[in-house]
Amino acid sequence: MFSLLSKTGNLREDGPGNVEIPVFFTDLNLDQILERVTEGWGEDVRKLYLNFPADREDEEYRRAVYGDVKKEGVLSALTEYYASIRQRRNVAERREKAYEELQQQVWYLRETYTYAAALDTLYEKLNAAELSSEGMKGLAAFVKSCISEDSYREMKEEMLKLWTELSSFRVLLTYEKERFTLSEGKGEGEFEAFLAENFPGQSREFKSPFLDIEYFSKLEEEIVKLFRKKHKGFFKSLRDFCTAYPEYLHEGLGPLENEIAFYLSYAKFQRKMQEKGFAFCAPGASADKLSATGLYDLALALVNMEAGKEVVPNEAYLAADEDFFVLTGPNQGGKTTYGRSLGQLVYFSKMGLDVPADTAQVPYYRNLWTHFSVEESAETGRGKLMDELERLKPIMDKEQNGAFVVINELFTTAANFDAIEMGKRVLEYLIKQQCKGIYVTHLEELSTAYEGIVSLRATVGKDHELTYHIERSSVTQSTGTNRQLVKYRLSYEQLKERFA
Repeated sequence: MFSLLSKTGNLREDGPGNVEIPVFFTDLNLDQILERVTEGWGEDVRKLYLNFPADREDEEYRRAVYGDVKKEGVLSALTEYYASIRQRRNVAERREKAYEELQQQVWYLRETYTYAAALDTLYEKLNAAELSSEGMKGLAAFVKSCISEDSYREMKEEMLKLWTELSSFRVLLTYEKERFTLSEGKGEGEFEAFLAENFPGQSREFKSPFLDIEYFSKLEEEIVKLFRKKHKGFFKSLRDFCTAYPEYLHEGLGPLENEIAFYLSYAKFQRKMQEKGFAFCAPGASADKLSATGLYDLALALVNMEAGKEVVPNEAYLAADEDFFVLTGPNQGGKTTYGRSLGQLVYFSKMGLDVPADTAQVPYYRNLWTHFSVEESAETGRGKLMDELERLKPIMDKEQNGAFVVINELFTTAANFDAIEMGKRVLEYLIKQQCKGIYVTHLEELSTAYEGIVSLRATVGKDHELTYHIERSSVTQSTGTNRQLVKYRLSYEQLKERFA
Protein backbone atom coordinates (compact mmCIF):
# COMPACT_ATOMS: atom_id res chain seq x y z
CA MET A 1 0.00 0.00 0.00
CA PHE A 2 1.35 3.46 -0.90
CA SER A 3 2.36 5.71 1.99
CA LEU A 4 3.81 9.20 2.34
CA LEU A 5 5.40 8.21 5.65
CA SER A 6 7.14 5.01 4.65
CA LYS A 7 8.93 4.06 1.46
CA THR A 8 7.85 0.45 1.82
CA GLY A 9 4.30 1.35 2.84
CA ASN A 10 4.72 -0.26 6.25
CA LEU A 11 4.83 2.00 9.29
CA ARG A 12 7.15 0.96 12.08
CA GLU A 13 5.45 -1.48 14.44
CA ASP A 14 8.01 -1.54 17.26
CA GLY A 15 8.28 2.21 17.79
CA PRO A 16 7.29 3.67 21.16
CA GLY A 17 4.41 5.57 19.59
CA ASN A 18 2.55 2.40 18.66
CA VAL A 19 2.30 1.21 22.25
CA GLU A 20 1.86 4.28 24.41
CA ILE A 21 2.96 7.88 24.63
CA PRO A 22 6.75 7.65 25.13
CA VAL A 23 8.42 9.18 28.17
CA PHE A 24 10.45 11.58 26.03
CA PHE A 25 7.24 13.29 24.91
CA THR A 26 6.67 14.81 28.35
CA ASP A 27 10.36 15.15 29.24
CA LEU A 28 11.01 17.26 26.12
CA ASN A 29 7.64 19.08 26.32
CA LEU A 30 6.76 17.65 22.91
CA ASP A 31 3.23 17.04 24.17
CA GLN A 32 2.80 20.81 24.60
CA ILE A 33 4.25 21.54 21.16
CA LEU A 34 2.19 18.94 19.32
CA GLU A 35 -0.98 20.05 21.05
CA ARG A 36 -0.52 23.32 19.19
CA VAL A 37 0.67 21.68 15.95
CA THR A 38 -2.29 19.29 15.70
CA GLU A 39 -4.98 21.61 17.05
CA GLY A 40 -8.06 21.13 14.86
CA TRP A 41 -6.54 18.22 12.91
CA GLY A 42 -7.91 15.35 14.95
CA GLU A 43 -6.58 12.57 17.15
CA ASP A 44 -5.67 10.27 14.24
CA VAL A 45 -3.25 12.88 12.91
CA ARG A 46 -1.78 13.47 16.37
CA LYS A 47 -1.04 9.73 16.69
CA LEU A 48 1.15 9.85 13.59
CA TYR A 49 3.56 12.09 15.52
CA LEU A 50 4.18 9.14 17.86
CA ASN A 51 5.49 6.94 15.07
CA PHE A 52 9.18 7.14 14.18
CA PRO A 53 10.31 6.09 10.72
CA ALA A 54 11.33 2.43 10.63
CA ASP A 55 14.88 3.12 9.48
CA ARG A 56 17.28 5.66 7.99
CA GLU A 57 15.77 5.21 4.52
CA ASP A 58 12.26 6.08 5.70
CA GLU A 59 13.58 9.09 7.64
CA GLU A 60 15.21 10.47 4.47
CA TYR A 61 12.07 9.58 2.50
CA ARG A 62 9.92 11.74 4.81
CA ARG A 63 12.41 14.60 4.76
CA ALA A 64 12.28 14.71 0.96
CA VAL A 65 8.47 14.59 0.98
CA TYR A 66 8.30 17.50 3.41
CA GLY A 67 10.68 19.44 1.19
CA ASP A 68 8.11 19.16 -1.61
CA VAL A 69 5.15 19.86 0.70
CA LYS A 70 6.62 23.27 1.63
CA LYS A 71 6.55 24.38 -2.02
CA GLU A 72 3.70 26.83 -2.58
CA GLY A 73 2.04 24.92 -5.42
CA VAL A 74 2.19 21.57 -3.65
CA LEU A 75 1.05 23.01 -0.31
CA SER A 76 -2.00 24.66 -1.91
CA ALA A 77 -2.83 21.47 -3.85
CA LEU A 78 -2.73 19.30 -0.74
CA THR A 79 -4.63 21.89 1.30
CA GLU A 80 -7.42 22.06 -1.29
CA TYR A 81 -7.58 18.28 -1.56
CA TYR A 82 -7.73 17.83 2.21
CA ALA A 83 -10.51 20.43 2.51
CA SER A 84 -12.52 18.68 -0.23
CA ILE A 85 -12.10 15.27 1.37
CA ARG A 86 -13.22 16.67 4.71
CA GLN A 87 -16.23 18.20 2.96
CA ARG A 88 -17.04 14.79 1.47
CA ARG A 89 -16.90 13.26 4.93
CA ASN A 90 -19.20 15.98 6.27
CA VAL A 91 -21.69 15.29 3.48
CA ALA A 92 -21.55 11.55 4.26
CA GLU A 93 -22.25 12.19 7.95
CA ARG A 94 -25.21 14.43 7.14
CA ARG A 95 -26.52 11.93 4.58
CA GLU A 96 -26.77 9.33 7.31
CA LYS A 97 -28.96 11.72 9.32
CA ALA A 98 -31.41 12.35 6.46
CA TYR A 99 -34.68 10.46 6.94
CA GLU A 100 -35.95 10.83 3.37
CA GLU A 101 -34.59 8.08 1.09
CA LEU A 102 -34.63 10.34 -1.96
CA GLN A 103 -32.57 12.95 -0.17
CA GLN A 104 -30.08 10.30 0.96
CA GLN A 105 -29.63 9.31 -2.67
CA VAL A 106 -29.09 12.90 -3.80
CA TRP A 107 -26.58 13.49 -1.03
CA TYR A 108 -24.78 10.30 -2.02
CA LEU A 109 -24.49 11.75 -5.51
CA ARG A 110 -23.03 14.87 -3.98
CA GLU A 111 -20.51 12.77 -2.07
CA THR A 112 -19.23 11.11 -5.23
CA TYR A 113 -19.10 14.47 -7.02
CA THR A 114 -16.98 16.00 -4.24
CA TYR A 115 -14.73 12.93 -4.17
CA ALA A 116 -14.16 12.87 -7.93
CA ALA A 117 -13.54 16.64 -8.10
CA ALA A 118 -10.98 16.37 -5.27
CA LEU A 119 -9.07 13.52 -6.94
CA ASP A 120 -9.08 15.08 -10.41
CA THR A 121 -7.95 18.48 -9.11
CA LEU A 122 -5.19 16.93 -6.99
CA TYR A 123 -3.85 15.00 -9.96
CA GLU A 124 -3.89 18.06 -12.22
CA LYS A 125 -2.06 20.23 -9.67
CA LEU A 126 0.52 17.61 -8.75
CA ASN A 127 1.13 16.89 -12.41
CA ALA A 128 1.84 20.60 -12.98
CA ALA A 129 4.10 20.97 -9.92
CA GLU A 130 7.85 20.44 -9.84
CA LEU A 131 8.16 17.40 -7.62
CA SER A 132 11.56 16.16 -6.53
CA SER A 133 10.79 13.60 -3.82
CA GLU A 134 10.09 9.95 -4.45
CA GLY A 135 7.10 10.14 -2.11
CA MET A 136 5.29 13.03 -3.84
CA LYS A 137 6.01 11.57 -7.28
CA GLY A 138 4.59 8.34 -5.94
CA LEU A 139 1.46 10.15 -4.73
CA ALA A 140 0.93 11.68 -8.18
CA ALA A 141 1.32 8.23 -9.76
CA PHE A 142 -1.00 6.66 -7.18
CA VAL A 143 -3.74 9.24 -7.78
CA LYS A 144 -3.34 8.73 -11.53
CA SER A 145 -3.82 4.99 -11.10
CA CYS A 146 -6.96 5.64 -9.02
CA ILE A 147 -8.62 7.88 -11.61
CA SER A 148 -7.55 5.56 -14.45
CA GLU A 149 -9.38 2.52 -13.10
CA ASP A 150 -12.37 1.45 -15.20
CA SER A 151 -14.67 1.34 -12.16
CA TYR A 152 -13.81 4.95 -11.27
CA ARG A 153 -14.21 6.21 -14.84
CA GLU A 154 -17.60 4.49 -15.20
CA MET A 155 -18.78 5.80 -11.85
CA LYS A 156 -17.60 9.31 -12.65
CA GLU A 157 -19.25 9.34 -16.10
CA GLU A 158 -22.61 8.23 -14.70
CA MET A 159 -22.31 10.61 -11.74
CA LEU A 160 -21.57 13.65 -13.90
CA LYS A 161 -24.53 12.87 -16.15
CA LEU A 162 -26.87 12.74 -13.14
CA TRP A 163 -25.23 15.77 -11.49
CA THR A 164 -25.63 17.88 -14.61
CA GLU A 165 -29.29 16.93 -14.89
CA LEU A 166 -29.92 17.60 -11.20
CA SER A 167 -28.18 20.98 -11.41
CA SER A 168 -30.43 22.00 -14.30
CA PHE A 169 -33.67 21.52 -12.36
CA ARG A 170 -35.55 24.77 -11.72
CA VAL A 171 -38.83 25.40 -9.99
CA LEU A 172 -41.01 28.47 -10.40
CA LEU A 173 -42.59 29.42 -7.09
CA THR A 174 -45.49 31.87 -7.35
CA TYR A 175 -47.18 33.38 -4.32
CA GLU A 176 -50.42 35.18 -4.96
CA LYS A 177 -53.46 35.78 -2.78
CA GLU A 178 -51.91 33.80 0.07
CA ARG A 179 -51.46 30.76 -2.17
CA PHE A 180 -48.38 29.03 -3.59
CA THR A 181 -48.24 27.76 -7.13
CA LEU A 182 -45.44 25.39 -8.11
CA SER A 183 -44.34 24.74 -11.66
CA GLU A 184 -41.16 23.98 -13.53
CA GLY A 185 -39.36 26.76 -15.29
CA LYS A 186 -37.41 29.91 -14.66
CA GLY A 187 -38.70 33.03 -13.02
CA GLU A 188 -37.33 36.54 -12.70
CA GLY A 189 -35.23 37.66 -9.75
CA GLU A 190 -33.46 35.75 -7.00
CA PHE A 191 -35.03 33.29 -4.58
CA GLU A 192 -33.66 35.25 -1.63
CA ALA A 193 -35.37 38.43 -2.83
CA PHE A 194 -38.66 36.53 -3.19
CA LEU A 195 -38.44 35.29 0.39
CA ALA A 196 -37.45 38.69 1.75
CA GLU A 197 -40.44 40.34 0.09
CA ASN A 198 -43.11 37.79 0.93
CA PHE A 199 -41.77 36.20 4.11
CA PRO A 200 -39.66 38.80 5.94
CA GLY A 201 -37.56 37.29 8.72
CA GLN A 202 -38.36 33.71 7.73
CA SER A 203 -35.85 33.07 4.97
CA ARG A 204 -34.21 30.34 7.05
CA GLU A 205 -37.31 28.19 6.70
CA PHE A 206 -36.66 27.64 3.00
CA LYS A 207 -33.56 25.79 1.84
CA SER A 208 -32.61 23.60 -1.05
CA PRO A 209 -34.49 20.34 -0.48
CA PHE A 210 -31.46 18.40 -1.69
CA LEU A 211 -28.25 20.05 -0.58
CA ASP A 212 -28.58 22.14 2.55
CA ILE A 213 -30.36 20.41 5.42
CA GLU A 214 -31.21 16.88 6.55
CA TYR A 215 -34.98 17.38 6.70
CA PHE A 216 -37.76 18.76 4.50
CA SER A 217 -40.19 21.54 5.29
CA LYS A 218 -43.77 21.19 4.01
CA LEU A 219 -43.00 23.44 1.06
CA GLU A 220 -39.91 21.43 0.20
CA GLU A 221 -41.88 18.19 0.32
CA GLU A 222 -44.21 19.62 -2.31
CA ILE A 223 -41.26 20.64 -4.48
CA VAL A 224 -39.85 17.10 -4.26
CA LYS A 225 -43.23 15.63 -5.20
CA LEU A 226 -43.28 17.84 -8.27
CA PHE A 227 -39.87 16.67 -9.43
CA ARG A 228 -40.64 13.03 -8.64
CA LYS A 229 -43.73 13.15 -10.76
CA LYS A 230 -42.16 14.83 -13.79
CA HIS A 231 -38.67 13.25 -13.70
CA LYS A 232 -39.30 9.59 -12.97
CA GLY A 233 -36.45 8.55 -15.25
CA PHE A 234 -33.91 10.66 -13.39
CA PHE A 235 -34.86 9.35 -9.97
CA LYS A 236 -34.80 5.74 -11.18
CA SER A 237 -31.32 6.32 -12.62
CA LEU A 238 -30.26 7.91 -9.35
CA ARG A 239 -31.49 4.91 -7.37
CA ASP A 240 -29.72 2.54 -9.77
CA PHE A 241 -26.50 4.59 -9.44
CA CYS A 242 -26.53 4.27 -5.64
CA THR A 243 -27.10 0.54 -5.94
CA ALA A 244 -24.39 0.04 -8.59
CA TYR A 245 -21.69 1.97 -6.69
CA PRO A 246 -22.19 1.34 -2.98
CA GLU A 247 -18.45 1.76 -2.34
CA TYR A 248 -16.67 4.45 -4.33
CA LEU A 249 -13.69 5.26 -2.08
CA HIS A 250 -10.37 3.74 -3.13
CA GLU A 251 -9.10 1.66 -0.20
CA GLY A 252 -5.65 3.25 -0.28
CA LEU A 253 -6.91 6.83 0.07
CA GLY A 254 -8.19 6.53 3.63
CA PRO A 255 -4.77 6.35 5.37
CA LEU A 256 -3.38 8.95 2.95
CA GLU A 257 -5.86 11.53 4.22
CA ASN A 258 -4.23 11.49 7.67
CA GLU A 259 -0.71 11.28 6.26
CA ILE A 260 -1.32 14.39 4.16
CA ALA A 261 -2.73 16.09 7.26
CA PHE A 262 0.45 15.13 9.17
CA TYR A 263 2.58 17.18 6.77
CA LEU A 264 0.05 19.99 6.39
CA SER A 265 -0.38 20.45 10.15
CA TYR A 266 3.34 20.94 10.67
CA ALA A 267 3.85 23.09 7.56
CA LYS A 268 1.09 25.49 8.59
CA PHE A 269 2.32 25.61 12.20
CA GLN A 270 5.86 26.27 10.98
CA ARG A 271 4.71 29.13 8.75
CA LYS A 272 2.91 30.80 11.64
CA MET A 273 6.01 30.55 13.82
CA GLN A 274 8.24 31.88 11.05
CA GLU A 275 5.91 34.85 10.64
CA LYS A 276 6.57 35.56 14.33
CA GLY A 277 10.31 35.55 13.66
CA PHE A 278 11.25 32.02 14.77
CA ALA A 279 13.71 30.15 12.57
CA PHE A 280 13.24 26.67 11.08
CA CYS A 281 15.51 24.79 8.72
CA ALA A 282 15.70 21.47 6.90
CA PRO A 283 18.45 19.52 8.68
CA GLY A 284 21.25 18.09 6.63
CA ALA A 285 21.65 14.35 6.98
CA SER A 286 25.18 14.35 8.39
CA ALA A 287 26.72 10.91 8.70
CA ASP A 288 28.93 11.52 11.70
CA LYS A 289 28.50 14.89 13.42
CA LEU A 290 25.73 16.79 15.18
CA SER A 291 25.72 20.55 14.74
CA ALA A 292 23.25 23.39 15.02
CA THR A 293 23.23 27.18 15.11
CA GLY A 294 20.38 29.33 16.37
CA LEU A 295 19.02 26.32 18.27
CA TYR A 296 16.12 26.96 20.66
CA ASP A 297 13.48 25.20 22.75
CA LEU A 298 10.27 25.29 20.69
CA ALA A 299 8.01 24.74 23.71
CA LEU A 300 9.62 27.68 25.51
CA ALA A 301 9.30 29.75 22.34
CA LEU A 302 5.53 29.18 22.31
CA VAL A 303 5.26 30.32 25.94
CA ASN A 304 7.55 33.31 25.47
CA MET A 305 5.84 34.33 22.24
CA GLU A 306 2.55 34.75 24.08
CA ALA A 307 4.28 36.60 26.92
CA GLY A 308 6.19 38.87 24.53
CA LYS A 309 9.58 37.57 25.68
CA GLU A 310 12.59 36.64 23.57
CA VAL A 311 14.19 33.21 23.37
CA VAL A 312 17.96 32.93 23.67
CA PRO A 313 19.33 30.74 20.84
CA ASN A 314 22.39 28.53 21.26
CA GLU A 315 24.81 26.41 19.27
CA ALA A 316 25.75 22.74 19.42
CA TYR A 317 28.58 20.74 17.93
CA LEU A 318 29.41 17.09 18.58
CA ALA A 319 32.14 15.75 16.30
CA ALA A 320 32.39 12.19 14.99
CA ASP A 321 34.96 11.23 17.64
CA GLU A 322 32.95 12.81 20.48
CA ASP A 323 30.27 10.93 22.38
CA PHE A 324 28.45 12.92 25.03
CA PHE A 325 27.90 16.45 26.20
CA VAL A 326 28.12 16.92 29.96
CA LEU A 327 26.51 20.25 30.80
CA THR A 328 27.11 21.98 34.13
CA GLY A 329 26.60 25.48 35.45
CA PRO A 330 24.47 27.62 37.77
CA ASN A 331 20.90 26.78 38.65
CA GLN A 332 18.29 28.39 36.39
CA GLY A 333 21.05 29.03 33.84
CA GLY A 334 19.26 27.36 30.93
CA LYS A 335 20.79 23.87 31.22
CA THR A 336 17.52 21.90 31.09
CA THR A 337 16.20 24.12 28.31
CA TYR A 338 19.34 23.42 26.29
CA GLY A 339 18.97 19.68 26.84
CA ARG A 340 15.35 19.83 25.71
CA SER A 341 16.27 21.81 22.60
CA LEU A 342 18.75 19.09 21.59
CA GLY A 343 16.13 16.40 22.14
CA GLN A 344 13.59 18.33 20.08
CA LEU A 345 16.19 18.80 17.34
CA VAL A 346 16.69 15.04 17.11
CA TYR A 347 12.95 14.28 17.34
CA PHE A 348 11.82 16.57 14.52
CA SER A 349 14.77 15.51 12.40
CA LYS A 350 13.85 11.84 12.86
CA MET A 351 10.25 12.64 11.89
CA GLY A 352 11.53 14.09 8.60
CA LEU A 353 10.39 17.61 9.46
CA ASP A 354 12.14 20.97 9.69
CA VAL A 355 13.84 21.69 13.01
CA PRO A 356 13.79 24.81 15.25
CA ALA A 357 17.21 26.25 14.39
CA ASP A 358 18.96 28.47 11.85
CA THR A 359 21.13 25.64 10.51
CA ALA A 360 21.48 21.99 11.51
CA GLN A 361 23.27 18.76 10.66
CA VAL A 362 21.78 15.70 12.36
CA PRO A 363 23.11 12.14 12.03
CA TYR A 364 20.77 9.17 11.96
CA TYR A 365 19.96 7.92 15.47
CA ARG A 366 18.11 4.65 15.91
CA ASN A 367 15.99 5.97 18.75
CA LEU A 368 15.47 8.78 21.24
CA TRP A 369 15.51 8.22 24.99
CA THR A 370 15.24 10.62 27.90
CA HIS A 371 15.50 10.47 31.67
CA PHE A 372 14.56 13.58 33.63
CA SER A 373 14.65 13.97 37.38
CA VAL A 374 11.20 13.70 38.96
CA GLU A 375 9.75 14.66 42.32
CA GLU A 376 9.66 11.99 44.99
CA SER A 377 6.48 9.92 44.67
CA ALA A 378 4.32 9.51 47.77
CA GLU A 379 2.42 6.70 45.99
CA THR A 380 5.37 4.33 45.60
CA GLY A 381 7.01 5.13 48.92
CA ARG A 382 10.38 4.24 47.41
CA GLY A 383 12.02 7.64 47.60
CA LYS A 384 13.34 9.75 44.74
CA LEU A 385 16.55 7.79 44.16
CA MET A 386 14.74 4.46 43.83
CA ASP A 387 12.16 6.04 41.52
CA GLU A 388 14.96 7.37 39.31
CA LEU A 389 16.65 3.95 39.19
CA GLU A 390 13.35 2.28 38.29
CA ARG A 391 12.83 4.75 35.43
CA LEU A 392 16.43 4.28 34.31
CA LYS A 393 16.17 0.48 34.24
CA PRO A 394 14.34 0.15 30.85
CA ILE A 395 17.02 2.25 29.16
CA MET A 396 19.84 0.21 30.70
CA ASP A 397 18.15 -3.11 29.99
CA LYS A 398 17.63 -2.58 26.28
CA GLU A 399 20.16 -2.59 23.48
CA GLN A 400 20.36 1.11 22.76
CA ASN A 401 23.09 0.94 20.08
CA GLY A 402 23.05 4.26 18.29
CA ALA A 403 20.28 6.05 20.23
CA PHE A 404 20.34 9.73 21.25
CA VAL A 405 19.91 10.09 25.01
CA VAL A 406 18.99 13.18 27.06
CA ILE A 407 19.61 12.84 30.81
CA ASN A 408 18.69 15.64 33.19
CA GLU A 409 19.89 15.89 36.81
CA LEU A 410 20.19 12.28 37.93
CA PHE A 411 20.91 11.13 41.48
CA THR A 412 20.45 14.54 43.11
CA THR A 413 19.42 12.96 46.43
CA ALA A 414 22.39 10.58 46.60
CA ALA A 415 25.65 11.40 48.36
CA ASN A 416 28.04 13.24 46.09
CA PHE A 417 30.50 10.34 45.79
CA ASP A 418 27.70 7.85 45.05
CA ALA A 419 26.10 10.18 42.51
CA ILE A 420 29.41 10.60 40.69
CA GLU A 421 30.07 6.84 40.58
CA MET A 422 26.54 6.02 39.38
CA GLY A 423 26.71 8.82 36.81
CA LYS A 424 30.02 7.45 35.48
CA ARG A 425 28.52 3.98 35.10
CA VAL A 426 25.53 5.32 33.20
CA LEU A 427 27.78 7.26 30.84
CA GLU A 428 30.14 4.30 30.42
CA TYR A 429 27.26 1.97 29.51
CA LEU A 430 25.72 4.38 27.00
CA ILE A 431 29.06 5.17 25.34
CA LYS A 432 29.77 1.44 24.95
CA GLN A 433 26.35 1.16 23.29
CA GLN A 434 27.54 3.78 20.77
CA CYS A 435 24.93 6.22 22.00
CA LYS A 436 25.27 9.98 21.72
CA GLY A 437 23.58 12.55 23.87
CA ILE A 438 23.72 15.06 26.70
CA TYR A 439 23.96 14.66 30.47
CA VAL A 440 22.81 17.75 32.39
CA THR A 441 24.21 17.66 35.91
CA HIS A 442 25.64 19.61 38.85
CA LEU A 443 28.45 17.04 39.08
CA GLU A 444 31.40 18.65 37.34
CA GLU A 445 33.52 15.52 37.86
CA LEU A 446 31.52 13.83 35.07
CA SER A 447 32.86 16.38 32.57
CA THR A 448 36.23 14.61 32.57
CA ALA A 449 35.09 11.07 33.35
CA TYR A 450 35.82 9.57 29.93
CA GLU A 451 37.52 10.38 26.67
CA GLY A 452 34.96 11.58 24.16
CA ILE A 453 33.00 13.66 26.67
CA VAL A 454 32.54 17.32 25.76
CA SER A 455 32.28 19.71 28.69
CA LEU A 456 29.61 22.40 28.32
CA ARG A 457 28.87 25.19 30.76
CA ALA A 458 25.97 27.58 31.26
CA THR A 459 27.68 30.98 31.29
CA VAL A 460 27.16 34.05 33.43
CA GLY A 461 27.80 37.69 32.61
CA LYS A 462 30.30 40.18 33.98
CA ASP A 463 28.24 40.85 37.06
CA HIS A 464 27.37 37.16 37.40
CA GLU A 465 23.94 37.60 35.86
CA LEU A 466 22.48 34.64 33.96
CA THR A 467 22.96 34.79 30.17
CA TYR A 468 21.30 31.45 29.20
CA HIS A 469 24.16 30.89 26.75
CA ILE A 470 25.78 27.48 26.66
CA GLU A 471 29.44 27.20 25.67
CA ARG A 472 32.18 24.60 25.48
CA SER A 473 34.40 24.86 28.50
CA SER A 474 37.52 23.32 30.02
CA VAL A 475 37.38 25.57 33.06
CA THR A 476 37.39 23.64 36.31
CA GLN A 477 36.12 26.45 38.51
CA SER A 478 32.43 26.09 39.28
CA THR A 479 30.52 29.00 37.81
CA GLY A 480 27.53 28.08 39.91
CA THR A 481 29.52 28.09 43.13
CA ASN A 482 31.20 31.37 42.21
CA ARG A 483 27.78 32.91 41.57
CA GLN A 484 26.62 31.82 45.02
CA LEU A 485 29.77 33.32 46.61
CA VAL A 486 29.05 36.64 44.90
CA LYS A 487 25.40 36.51 45.87
CA TYR A 488 26.30 36.19 49.56
CA ARG A 489 29.32 38.55 49.31
CA LEU A 490 31.86 35.82 50.01
CA SER A 491 34.06 36.04 46.92
CA TYR A 492 37.77 36.81 47.34
CA GLU A 493 37.36 40.37 46.04
CA GLN A 494 34.34 41.02 48.26
CA LEU A 495 36.01 39.60 51.37
CA LYS A 496 39.14 41.62 50.64
CA GLU A 497 37.03 44.76 50.27
CA ARG A 498 35.14 44.10 53.49
CA PHE A 499 38.24 43.41 55.59
CA ALA A 500 40.02 46.41 54.16
